[in-house]
Amino acid sequence: MPDLIEAAMFDLDETLIDRRAALKAFLPDQFKRFGDQLQDVTFQTFEATFFALEKEGLVDKHRLYPRLAATLGAGSRCGARLLSDFQTRYPHFARLSVGALEMLIVLRARGLKTAIISNGHAGVQSAKIEITGLKDAVDLVVISEDVGLRKPDPRIFQHAAERLGVTPAHCIFVGDNPQADVLGAEASGMTGIFYSAGSSWPDTLPFPKYSIETLVEVLPVIEALA
Repeated sequence: MPDLIEAAMFDLDETLIDRRAALKAFLPDQFKRFGDQLQDVTFQTFEATFFALEKEGLVDKHRLYPRLAATLGAGSRCGARLLSDFQTRYPHFARLSVGALEMLIVLRARGLKTAIISNGHAGVQSAKIEITGLKDAVDLVVISEDVGLRKPDPRIFQHAAERLGVTPAHCIFVGDNPQADVLGAEASGMTGIFYSAGSSWPDTLPFPKYSIETLVEVLPVIEALA
């Protein structure tokens, strides 16, 4: 393994975890338990409203669920119950992205340090990491709520590098969000890699130097950086 890259770091949702697949499995389960509190609301309306309000995961669930309940004509108490239910049950529906675990195992076998840097609430994110087996596959987990920093703030990337004992220049960061993941990592001194996961890079931003469509492409990119 080339000396240039010593650590590979990753976003969690829509990178190592298929967030949308997890929600697609979770939302029918949640609706079964709360449908009687959502008068005359169909599951199709419940699901469509949820995805419209959450904006691809960018809206915090503490804000989303009260808005969801209000939009569907339910009270604030229902919104609070939905949120609590999400925090408790959703992590069990987490789905790994194709090849995620295998890729992490190969990277560590090649001598790289590995880490996850995730925005979000510590309880939910930590539970997903534990349940999917990712905790044992990485050397470090950094969650925004725990450290008081959020991507794209370059300090959260630098914090992770420091804890791993490497310099940002010797790290890659792989993520699906152009601003939070790729540009944030690059601002910290890391090499940012865009994981498209079926999404497109915005025309308003300069196209990234490194872009992959599957996680198995991570290792060839690292080798190319040598």
